[in-house]
Amino acid sequence: MKLWGRTQGLQRKIIAAIVMVGLIPLILSLVPTYFEERRVLRGAIGGNFTEIAVEAARRIEAQVTRGINEAQQLATTPFLRTAVIEANRGYAGKDEARIQSMIRDWQRRWREREHRHEFPLFVNRIVTNHLIRWHDIRKSDYIGILVTDSQGALVISSIPQVEYYYGKTEWWEAVINGERGEVFVSDLYFDPSFGTHVLNVSVPILDNAEPPRAVGAVTVLLRRDSLFHSISEVTIGATGHAMLMRSDGTPLICPLMSPEEHEVTPALLDHIVSPQAGWAVVANDSHGGRDSLVGFAPVRMRERLSAHSLGGKRWFTFVRQDPDETYTPLEQLLARVAGYGVVAFGVLLVAGVWAARQIVRPIGVLHEGAQRIGAGNLDHQLTLKTGDELEHLADAFNRMAANLKQSFGQLQQRMTDIRLLEEKYRDLIENSPEMIHQINRAGQFVHVNKTELDKLGYSREEMLRMRLWDIVPQGQEREVLAYLEQLVSQGRGTIETVFLTAKGGRSTSRSIPRHSLIPMAGSSILERLCAILRNASCWSKRFSSTRPNWSRRWRTGPSSSPCPRNATKPSSTWRPIRCSWLARTVISWR
Repeated sequence: MKLWGRTQGLQRKIIAAIVMVGLIPLILSLVPTYFEERRVLRGAIGGNFTEIAVEAARRIEAQVTRGINEAQQLATTPFLRTAVIEANRGYAGKDEARIQSMIRDWQRRWREREHRHEFPLFVNRIVTNHLIRWHDIRKSDYIGILVTDSQGALVISSIPQVEYYYGKTEWWEAVINGERGEVFVSDLYFDPSFGTHVLNVSVPILDNAEPPRAVGAVTVLLRRDSLFHSISEVTIGATGHAMLMRSDGTPLICPLMSPEEHEVTPALLDHIVSPQAGWAVVANDSHGGRDSLVGFAPVRMRERLSAHSLGGKRWFTFVRQDPDETYTPLEQLLARVAGYGVVAFGVLLVAGVWAARQIVRPIGVLHEGAQRIGAGNLDHQLTLKTGDELEHLADAFNRMAANLKQSFGQLQQRMTDIRLLEEKYRDLIENSPEMIHQINRAGQFVHVNKTELDKLGYSREEMLRMRLWDIVPQGQEREVLAYLEQLVSQGRGTIETVFLTAKGGRSTSRSIPRHSLIPMAGSSILERLCAILRNASCWSKRFSSTRPNWSRRWRTGPSSSPCPRNATKPSSTWRPIRCSWLARTVISWR
């Protein structure tokens, strides 16, 4: 279970590493690609909106220019110019007051006619009928066509529902302009007499003088619907449309909302009111859309207009679309990029799992083999055919196992030899003719050989319960304790003592205890003292008649030889004397 957990952990790390190694470059490539594609796509959408706005501006320009051209064509018609010149001759030789009086009289008669949908009798019917036929051709685009003279009085009209005098109007003054003559296009305005919005297109009627002078004006009243159709026919998707806006932010034509419902912000105007066509992303597109992409283009007239044309402002076409629909391609792009990322992640994950298994499976085999070898199965062989470093590692494990097997064989042989030697030395110590024992730091016997047990007469259990000073004569305990302290502190010492036998007597053997400190198992501290006792007595000759208590003692050093063991027993005239123990202790650190 632990191996499985470790393997799974390593496999997860390898999978994560492979996925990250592949995913990070993928992200680093997809993210810039997405933003670049987004920039390009937004530029393409903006460019498309710009083209649509330019197309809408051209439609508006075409409608207005067509009205101007047709008005100019009428202004050059001979019979219409003749009618205007004849009307102007009625003012010849009269002062301004007289002229205005005549105009007021004709205006009164115009207004007091019996039927307002009919022309009065003083109107030139021939020229009027010709103008009516012209109007009928463009009746869907024109509300009416009217012609005025040099004083602003009506000469002829295609419809009777018009005023008679226009000498004080802005468009007439702009067209005549001190007889120089200029083209005038009014702003869209609501005319209550027609009940609709009207665009006034006026051109001067010039005479044949040099330079030509403006002797009258032809006015074409364009329907707003003609401009509306030019705008409404421009669509973008389901929610995109174009609109006509004035440079002061007043919406003129919008196919979706009335002008009053629009919310035109200064920020939007800053983008739209530009001499060049373009596109921008605005916070508010006047229709409630946020962060919308809009296109715009100025309406440029081919004809030179008077300064008062278009209400002194400029016209711009404005294209917008619901942001949700505009950014659908961007969202689709994001979805595609995310899809590519998911597919790439899946491929990397599958590749990571496959590669991790190819790596982890041999590692698992190595781990299992190492455990078996560690458990002592040195005959186990690792078999890997990966053709890479893992196979070399398995071969190294096999060689290590073979070397360990050989080393353990040699070690076991040495251990066998050591055990044989240990048995031999144990037998030598146990059956040694010399007394050998071991004591711990507390002075208690921990081992006593058979020779010492036989000579002192104690059983092994009795000796193991006793301490060193328990077998010395009374009064020598302090000397023995001091000797042990000296032995531990200095590592070397000599003591002369006598051991008591189990019968309460003194041992008759003479030995030197040779002590050595040895460590306990599992400890680096020397805990035991080993003593080897050798005979230090010799036989002395004593005559019974002289010095009955005399005794001679020999002390031997480390180089002195013990008394010969083959010394012959003296004759009946010799007897053993009181002997003493001469102990020399040597500390050996092992």
